[in-house]
Amino acid sequence: MSREIRVLHVGPGYNQRGGVASVLNELKTAKSLFEESAIRVEFFETRGFKGAGNKLLFFALDLPRFFFRVLSGVDIIHFHVSPRGSAFRKLIFYRLTRFMRKKVIFHWHSNNLVDCVEQSRGLVQRGLEDFIANADDAIGVSTEIAADIRIFRKGAGVRVIGNCALNAERIASLGSAKAINQRALEPYIAFSGRFVDEKGMAELFAAVAILKEKRRHVHVKLAGTGDTGRWVKLAEDLQILDCISFTGWLRGDEFMDFYRNARMFCLPSHREPFGIATLEAMLCGLAVVGTRRGGFLDLVKEGETGYLVAPGDAAQLADAIEKVMDDPGLAWEMGEAGRQYALAHYSFKSVCSDYVRCYRELYA
Repeated sequence: MSREIRVLHVGPGYNQRGGVASVLNELKTAKSLFEESAIRVEFFETRGFKGAGNKLLFFALDLPRFFFRVLSGVDIIHFHVSPRGSAFRKLIFYRLTRFMRKKVIFHWHSNNLVDCVEQSRGLVQRGLEDFIANADDAIGVSTEIAADIRIFRKGAGVRVIGNCALNAERIASLGSAKAINQRALEPYIAFSGRFVDEKGMAELFAAVAILKEKRRHVHVKLAGTGDTGRWVKLAEDLQILDCISFTGWLRGDEFMDFYRNARMFCLPSHREPFGIATLEAMLCGLAVVGTRRGGFLDLVKEGETGYLVAPGDAAQLADAIEKVMDDPGLAWEMGEAGRQYALAHYSFKSVCSDYVRCYRELYA
């Protein structure tokens, strides 16, 4: 039997939320799968830097705790990194591990790696460049994000390992996409995510206005959190308030039903590092309209599981939405093809196998 490898995942904790926290929660669920391959995964949670108290506790408690945890016999330290405070905290830990001669993985989960490095200054900037270039391995959550990492790797390898979506995978495993005539009586477009500019909400609203001008009424339901008032005001200005509704933050089966009862999923992000919401929608049997950037390029097969448009182009977006909304048969076929593709490439077991391969090759 292969020698057991102990891997310490380092990422956000203490009730921090976001994409990285979601990834770590799913990796915790995968402990038994890793153990089948003689990989023992452990987790070290760090505090955020919101408030002086958390910063003080990070240096007073987290740093020494991390030091002694590594001394307990860890083989590989897997750093999950995103911009701003997260990168700075992991950089401090990374410098510590170099003195302890441990194998290190740099795993980038966000956009803007180049900006994150360039906007740093002095020792921090040089430290981040060293962290990325000299980590024993590096992972990007999509092909495009891996290309960003490669800029700093000086020829060293970069892996692409996507995420998974366990709750949606459970739905997908039950069988084919839900029949169109069993979905909501009034067809709607599902959107989920933060209500912010980079998610392409302005373009989505503009596309709905274009379709309404053509006397093609479509309805968008938005699940998530953010400055709802701002977007209600934009809908009023565009005279599409009757085409928009906000569901608030959804969880569990209610969230899955939100996807499964939609006609299609639309997330016109300016750049999506991976796109867990897109993966969830695909697993729930939805055709996807996204943008030709980031994780969409890996997840969506053009003309087969959905359509991709140029970021910021409301006219292209309106055309793609109209194609799917006007053809129930096409919507179902694309949704079913997407469900099968997502199960084949982003299942829980498939993603875990990618991690196991990484650890085994790193520790060969």
